[in-house]
Amino acid sequence: MRETRPIPWMLVAGGILTGFLFACAEAQTHIEEPHRRSIPFDGFERAYYVRLPIDYAPEKTYWLLVTVHGGGGNGRSHFLAKGIRRAADEIGLDAIVISPNFSNTDAQASRFPALGEGDFLQAVLEHVHRQYQLQTKILLTGYSRGGQFSHRFAFRHPELVQAVAPFAAGTWTTPDGGLLIEGLGEVVAPGSFLSNPENASLVPKRLGDLFSPRVAKAAGISARPQAKCVPFLVMCGSLDPRFEIAQLFAKSLEVADYSVTTAWPRTPHGSRDQEEFRAEFEKYSQRAVEFFRQVTDLHSRRCLIQKARCMPATRK
Repeated sequence: MRETRPIPWMLVAGGILTGFLFACAEAQTHIEEPHRRSIPFDGFERAYYVRLPIDYAPEKTYWLLVTVHGGGGNGRSHFLAKGIRRAADEIGLDAIVISPNFSNTDAQASRFPALGEGDFLQAVLEHVHRQYQLQTKILLTGYSRGGQFSHRFAFRHPELVQAVAPFAAGTWTTPDGGLLIEGLGEVVAPGSFLSNPENASLVPKRLGDLFSPRVAKAAGISARPQAKCVPFLVMCGSLDPRFEIAQLFAKSLEVADYSVTTAWPRTPHGSRDQEEFRAEFEKYSQRAVEFFRQVTDLHSRRCLIQKARCMPATRK
């Protein structure tokens, strides 16, 4: 008869511990799952996703950090939104992160806020402000097509943006209304250039839909004077075919006397899941949060100084 032995208590404890750790991992996954919200906009129901701080307190005032996904993406799976949420909790940036679902059927509306998605974002902001205690201005970032949207929105709505971090855009609008296009460089008069379909042969095929009267009217809209008060963080991978125009855009900000910080991680445009580039892609989220933390800390110090100056003198 086969001898049976009692199970050692260490194995039992180990099994309990393993189950506990697995449950914690499941809980953490649940915490990272964003909350879906929706609003009616232009006759359709449009969604956006909310990622709350790990120690969220309803009575506390937070910054609203908006991340804009690239072409073909969505707010739920947007890699920047996920990375920024984790980095904000680690670094201590008091921010609620939201990521709207921008249009994937109308690429130009996502590239150029004036063509519709700028109004959608403002509708989302109004909806979010009714749910949470928030600072007046937003922190704004985006990758690829999201980088195109974010810098143009900041140029036209500086009264809404505290700081902006556009990344790896395929086109950029300079403060004076010039246009930078991947594979081509600077276009001084974008309206007339984009109005001529024959010029489409000069740019990558995937950017051929830029050439239309509709886009020509929006592409050359210059920045408002108050946009100089919005700090910029410009990033693009050094292996990305958009690297050169990102550098040109950063230079245009410097020439126009903007506050601009740059970083050039070693990344191509995609391939985020490849082991060779994974750590480099994480720098986008990390640097964005560090940048926003510096900006918001400076804002807080200025507010405290202003408050002290406005306080009545104490009588002796």
